[in-house]
Order: sequence, then structure tokens, then C-alpha cells
Amino acid sequence: MALASTTPLASYDQSDGEFLDLSNELAEIIRRDNTSFLSRVGISGEAFETTHSWMEDSLNANTATCAEALDASEVTLDVATGHGVRFRVGTLFTLDVPGFTEVIQVTAVNTDALTIVRGYGSTTGEAGTVGTDDKIKIIAHANQEGQDPPADASKVRTKVYNYTQIFQYGINVSHTMRSVLQAGVGDEFTFQVARRLMEAMRELDSSLVAGIKSASAGSDSVYRSMGGLVEFASQALGNLTTTAEALSLSVVNDMAKQIWDDGGYPNFILVGGKQKRAISLFDQSARRSVYDATVAGYVVDRIITDLGFVLDVIVDPHMNDDVAVVGDLNKVRVMPLRNSAMRAEDLAKTGAAFKAQIYGEYTAEFRNATEAFAHHNNLT
Repeated sequence: MALASTTPLASYDQSDGEFLDLSNELAEIIRRDNTSFLSRVGISGEAFETTHSWMEDSLNANTATCAEALDASEVTLDVATGHGVRFRVGTLFTLDVPGFTEVIQVTAVNTDALTIVRGYGSTTGEAGTVGTDDKIKIIAHANQEGQDPPADASKVRTKVYNYTQIFQYGINVSHTMRSVLQAGVGDEFTFQVARRLMEAMRELDSSLVAGIKSASAGSDSVYRSMGGLVEFASQALGNLTTTAEALSLSVVNDMAKQIWDDGGYPNFILVGGKQKRAISLFDQSARRSVYDATVAGYVVDRIITDLGFVLDVIVDPHMNDDVAVVGDLNKVRVMPLRNSAMRAEDLAKTGAAFKAQIYGEYTAEFRNATEAFAHHNNLT
């Protein structure tokens, strides 16, 4: 049976004259964590050129890498290309292999080939086998009484650079649009300026995390861009792990130790939402709730590593879900080009419209990136 119809004048017969049901407050879906990493790093200093450079220095290495296997009686050892200069006649070393206690002395160095004496002092030649790529730990460089000083070992400082990147947004609001009253908006022009500024800062944070350096400092066909943390931390010579595995406390401990082995002091871990959820499950099996607890759930904002480093957990929406970076915030700086900090500028008025731009030019430093950070991708 069809529904019965009625004849009175109904609300849907005359809708044009109704008041619009508009709250004077906007319903916004705007992330408040769009600049998580940038907010932790802050902005300090100034850059003076579009190619921003800084000098890095380090001590001579006291570790090396085996380039061949070593049994219990061999008296020669090849080390990785370029590592021979880390040794000299008299050098005492051992190997970073579980259970290996032997100390070995170098008697001659020929490029990357070492002549060695096994079982130095109270130690004896190890019966186990040492493999290629095992780590050598240099204990000391023993010297003969009255000898001439060894060759100069001064290190040449290296120059590292990043480019500045322009962040720019335009605003163009007609006179009529600015004059018409809008629900939830007092001044359309000012409102749009504020929104574009938020977008520019979001883009700066995204570039700080995931930016890639342009091929050059800019040209007619190259738009200059800055490199971000992920690019600097994932260099081939750095602490890079690509194993497909779940993020766990053990994995974080290993990443922190990589930095510590290189002389660094990690104090943060940067992840996206997926890995932040994984971190919140650390030590889950050891948690207990009191019988009258009325709140379920657990969040981890800091991690204490087994070496004693306290890592602040920073979750940023611009990090890939399969990536985590451990590092030292003291090695990161964000700065504007001189006289180019982010700002809103009114532009010349033409016609019946109000115009402005959001403009800023920034770069970032990641000092000692191959030692002060550890990058892990392929996390499940």
C-alpha cells in the first residue's frame, strides 16, 4: 500500500526562506602534528648562500675490516681497501668476534696487506676461524724506545653541503569575496593567508624529513631543493640496515649501538604512525594492570636502550611506514637563507582584488650524518 499524502503547507514546500543552519565555528580536519619533527628541531641561525656548506672533522679510525678469512696460524692478513693506513709496525689488535681473545701484532704494512705475529704476549693463536668482513679492533700502536716519530696522521676536514629550497604560496581574494560575510570566517583574506602559512610549514617539515637534494644549486631547468634526514641518514657509508624484520626493542638497541660504536650519542627515534604503534607494543608481555583500572591501552614516548641512551619517540606523518631513524637531535639544524625567513607579504593591489604571498627559503644541516644517525628500512 502506498504512503498517504497530505495537503498542508509543509517545510519542504517553501525552503528558500529558511535560515541556514550554519555554526559560526568551522568544522576542520587539520592535522596538528604536521610539523612534528620540525617542532622538535626548531629553527636557528642563517644560511648565507644557496649552497650551504659546513666542515666536518673526525679522529683517525681505531677499527678496520678483514678482507679475507683468518685461521689459527696465518701470518698475513688483508684488510679492506684503504684500511691499511690505520696500522703501523707495532700495532696491536684483536677481532670483534664472539669468544676471540687473541691479540695480534703487526710487523709490516704493505698497502692493505699486513704481516702479523700471532698470539702476542700471554695470548695464543685462536683455533676458530675468522671470516671476511669481520671487524678489527685496534688496541694500541706500540712504539720502540728511541725511535723516530711515525708519519704524520693529520686528517683532512671534509666539506658537506645542502641546498636552500624556496617555499612559496599565493593568495588572491576579490574585493567582493572579502566583503561578503562568511560563516565561521571573520576575514576571508586573513583566513586564507593563515591557511597557506600552515601549508608552507607542513611542506618545510616534509622536506626536512623526506627531501631530496637537487642535481645542482639551480638553473633554468633545475628547481633547487634541499635534502632531508632520510637521504642523509641512508648514505651507503652510514649505518644503514635493510633487513626485512619487525621493529622491536632489540632492533632499536642495535641501531643505537651502531651510532655509539661510531662515537655518537643518540637521543631520538623518528618513525611514522605504523612503527609508532609497534613501539607502543614493546614489553607488552610484562605489563600489568591493577584490578580497578578503567582505561585500556598503552603508549611509549621514550625508549631506554640497553646502553643507557634515552630516545624520545617522534612520530611524523611524513615518514614512510617501513622506515625508522635513530639519531642525535644536536646534529640537526634548520635555518632560513639570510633575510628569507617564512613570512606573509602583501603584494601590489591590481584591480578589485587583494593579493599576498607566503615566502621563505630554508635549508637543513645534518652533521656527521654517516656516524650520528642509523637508518633502517624494510620494516614490517
